[in-house]
Amino acid sequence: MARQNDVLANYTGTDNTQLTLTAGVANDYATQMSPAFVLIQNIGTNPVKVRLKESVSGSAVAANYTIVLAAGSTDEDGQGGTLQLSGFTGYLSFLSASGSKVNIARSGRQGE
Repeated sequence: MARQNDVLANYTGTDNTQLTLTAGVANDYATQMSPAFVLIQNIGTNPVKVRLKESVSGSAVAANYTIVLAAGSTDEDGQGGTLQLSGFTGYLSFLSASGSKVNIARSGRQGE
């Protein structure tokens, strides 16, 4: 029997990751997202290209990305661009210049 109030499901497994990006190459976040909530923020001083992927293969490249997150004025100043996703179950890939960082906060659903 399908759950009638899926929105009210038990969301657990909260995880917060700060990822320092290597300049000029794809930085794949190989952890699959749970079908719940993901918040990504650029906490560095360079724009960050983000690619949403269905599988681990297919990295972000200069001409193949989903969105660009704006840079902050200084590291971790709270002014960097954000991306909020609900129900996303795929993978992420990032591309940026030297010194870029992203914060990935996610909360997944446990059990059915």
